[in-house]
Parts: sequence; structure tokens; C-alpha cells
Amino acid sequence: MSGSDQIWAEALRTLERGQPFALATVVNVRGSTPREVGAKMIVREDGQFGTIGGGCGEAEVFRKARVLLEEGNESGARLAEVDLTGDFDQREVGTCGGIMDVFVDLWSPGRDLGIARKLADAASRSAPGALLTVVDPGSRSEMPAGSRTFIDPRDADARDAGPIDLPAAEFAQIVERTADAIPALLEVDGAGGLQPVTRLEPNGGVRLFVDPIVGAQRLIIVGAGHIAAPLCALGAMLGFHVTVIDDRASFANRERFPDADEIIVKPFKAAIDSLALDGHCYLVSVTRGHTFDEEVVRAALMQPCGFVGMIGSRRRVKATLERIGESGVPIERLGDVHAPLGVAIGGETPEEIALSIIAEIIRERRTGERDDFTLGVRFGILKRSK
Repeated sequence: MSGSDQIWAEALRTLERGQPFALATVVNVRGSTPREVGAKMIVREDGQFGTIGGGCGEAEVFRKARVLLEEGNESGARLAEVDLTGDFDQREVGTCGGIMDVFVDLWSPGRDLGIARKLADAASRSAPGALLTVVDPGSRSEMPAGSRTFIDPRDADARDAGPIDLPAAEFAQIVERTADAIPALLEVDGAGGLQPVTRLEPNGGVRLFVDPIVGAQRLIIVGAGHIAAPLCALGAMLGFHVTVIDDRASFANRERFPDADEIIVKPFKAAIDSLALDGHCYLVSVTRGHTFDEEVVRAALMQPCGFVGMIGSRRRVKATLERIGESGVPIERLGDVHAPLGVAIGGETPEEIALSIIAEIIRERRTGERDDFTLGVRFGILKRSK
């Protein structure tokens, strides 16, 4: 595993050693902050694992987490507000000027080993799942802060027996949000629904944090050539679960891709067909030839892969998509292809091209924005096909 996927593996290792820990999770942000919602760190007697941004803010959360750990009170979960709007030395926090709400709760071997195993297993397999935690019980004293359960969106009934007791309608909504893989702080409203929370002033309502498995975000690099190596390193650094595919073992191997989570040596189509691609997969085709790229893109579009990218000139992209559209692939899927791939930064070296590709992936992941060339090609194909 790579990046933030490791937090759950580390949590499991810590509990298996018989050590409790405090988990600090960013559940809400306002303004510009160093880390996003869902960032977390483990605090143990021997130090910490992970980060919520560093600087004075993290130091204060670390102190509160150590106090909770020393108290050893499983019901002592608490919220910490980290204010970066000017109270701290700006040399420490950079240009950040927002507020982070951080939830800190205690995990113990006796109570939480089972749920940690489920989280670590899901992260290692890039399987969908989420941790559901009560951040504020409101008037529901039977669900204390820190109560938690594991959610598998593939099975709405598969949840740990525990103190989180929600009506079926609310739980179904949480399962749906889990499948979206977007962390969210939610409040159970009086009408049987869930509403996003942006401010944490208590109002008697139950506040829940849905924390999806980060491992569900997968970067699949098809083609193990010169661009693939720096692209793999960048993907791993940014927390993606990285898979590298090639039909040549002399190229797709651990020596060339030490940061890859998975290396598959198979013909391209067979390799893609063997993967369960979903809306949280980012697949890029950087093979050694346009015939292979066409094969890869066609195979990826036959599954619900969320992001499909292909390098190449606009002329080549247009011709390739036209052939794919004529081969039985649903026309509406062509608009999901990102091509030519990469943000226009004028990159020429493999490293610069890899950087432009990962920049487009991050832009899609964070903002949903994209270039309009492929959409124009798609419209032309639709028009020509009528």
C-alpha cells in the first residue's frame, strides 16, 4: 500500500501489539487549510503516524490526543478546533488561514481490533467501505461520541453490531454516500434525512462522520514505458493505490516500479478484463503504440471506469475514438475519455509529461473540471452517427 492507505494497516498493527492509540481525524474545514477533510493521524505513546498538516495546529491536536490516551477513557472522545486564521506564527503554517475541526477518539485492542481488521483489509484490496463515527450524539445518549461501525456499500445489512442505531432510511443514505467515496460530516434531521454540516454548534442533532476507504482511489497505469515510471512514483506519493500493467515482464517488474502496489504482466485486454473497475478508478493508457491504446481504452470503457485517459495528438485521439464508437462501445461512454491526456504545461521529458498527467487526474478528482476537446469529438461522432 502507499500514501494514506497505510493509516489503517498501521492502526491494525498497533492494536495487534496490544497498544491503544488516539485517532485524530479532520471532519470539517472552513477556509484554506493544510489538509482536507478525512486527513488523519495516529497518536501513540511512542509518537505519531500520519499527519493533519504539521505546524502549531497539529502540535495542539497531538497534545490533546496524548491527554486522551493517558486518561484511557474510551468514552472521552472530543472535538478540537484548530484555528489557523492568525493565532499562530505564519512561518509555521504557511499561507493557510482557515479552521479545521478535528475529532479525536481512543481506539483500544479489546474493543476495536475487529473493525480495524476490516478497514485494513478493505484498504489493502482497494475495496469500497467506510468508517462511520458518531461525532456528536446530540440528545441521543445511547450513542456516545466515538461510537463507530464499518460499512460495506455492497451489502447494506453488513454492519457491526454496536451502539450506532439508525433507521433503515438514514442508513441507506449513508451506504450511498460511502459508495461515492467522499468523506462527509452529516446530521440526522427530523424528517428522516441527512444534511451536510459546516458548523459544529450543538443543536441536539446527531452528527455522524462518514470516512470512506482511501484505497478505493486507484491509479491504473497501462504500459510500463518511460512515462509510467515517474507517473507511478507521483501516484504513490499522492496516496493512490497504483497498478502497473504491461505484457512484458522485462518492463513491468518490481525493480522498475518499486512504488507500485500491484504489477500485472498480461496482455492488455486480459489484464483490464481481470480488474473490477469502478467509478473510483483512474486508468491511463501510455502503451508503446496506438493500436494497444485503442485496445486498452475500448476494454476500459466496457466497465464503469470513472476516468479513462489516453495520450496522443488530437488527430490520433479523434480517429481512435471514432473507431471505438463504431465497434459497439456505448457512444455516451466516449465522453468519459480524457484525451489528449495531460494539463498543457509544455512538458517534453517523461517526468514532465507524467506531471501533466497526474495534474489532470488531481484536477478531475478535486474539481471535476476538464478540457473540452474530447467532448467536442464526442459530439462530432454523435452527429455523424445519426
